[in-house]
Amino acid sequence: MSQYRHWLLSVCLVSAAVLPATASTVKVNNWRPAFIGIDETTATIDGQDASVAYALRIDLQAPGIRFYSTPHQGTAQTIASTDSQFLVKYGLQAVINANFFAPCCNATAEPKTFNGVAVSDANVVSLPASAVGQNAALLISRKNEASIVETTEQTDLSNIFTAVAGSGIIVSEGQNVGSSTGGMQGDGADPNPRSLLGLSKDSRYLYIVAVDGRQPGYSAGTTSVESAEIMLQLGAYTALNLDGGGSTSLVTDNGHGGAQVVNRPSGGTERFDANQLGVRAVPLPKTLSIEGILEDFYKAFLNY
Repeated sequence: MSQYRHWLLSVCLVSAAVLPATASTVKVNNWRPAFIGIDETTATIDGQDASVAYALRIDLQAPGIRFYSTPHQGTAQTIASTDSQFLVKYGLQAVINANFFAPCCNATAEPKTFNGVAVSDANVVSLPASAVGQNAALLISRKNEASIVETTEQTDLSNIFTAVAGSGIIVSEGQNVGSSTGGMQGDGADPNPRSLLGLSKDSRYLYIVAVDGRQPGYSAGTTSVESAEIMLQLGAYTALNLDGGGSTSLVTDNGHGGAQVVNRPSGGTERFDANQLGVRAVPLPKTLSIEGILEDFYKAFLNY
């Protein structure tokens, strides 16, 4: 074998070792209105294993949009609840699980502590974590000005109304950086259920996403790199990974005083999570008349 052919064969073998066996393609279905200021859709990612994602797009400038996360309560930082229980208790329209927590994972309302920063109704429940990889956070002001950043002990939380944290940023300035967020090793390299948050480039839209996983034949879950690709295709310019696995659940108001679970939690039922990110919104008007819209908005305002 010539030296050139030997070199070419070596390059091909190395390339085959580092490139994925199959490319993944994300398909996003059309957005449709769920509440005033909130649209919903589904997305699929095809590759070696297919996965299904459920997404909400929240217009931070829409009337009536407000956020609420789990407050301090109990002997630790909070008391665990399912996302459905949290939605009903606080009169919310959409909820997703948020911070990693301990202990896990008894199906009971027991005391929990968070990993990473958590702010509820302008009250700091948990400060940024000392451990590396647990300080990526969504920060939202009282005026719904939002950012996704890496927090530190020096992060100014004085103007933050709501904050939740995850394990790392997976999309930064429109680029997929999932491979540097555990994407090539550990949990991030394996398909798992994922809970994700993202912001558009102009910070007007917040994306809330649940990716189902660990369910062969339906949805395998995503790696950190695949999760980032979903967020990019949905429209995110920055995005972070929240607690996932059996904690992943996305619930919405069923319109009758209760909650409906949008995705399919991998454990067959919702986990009792420590921290949730909830959204209040005005329900869609029963009629498309101006009078109907104003009436529904006025009722929602009185209940806020």
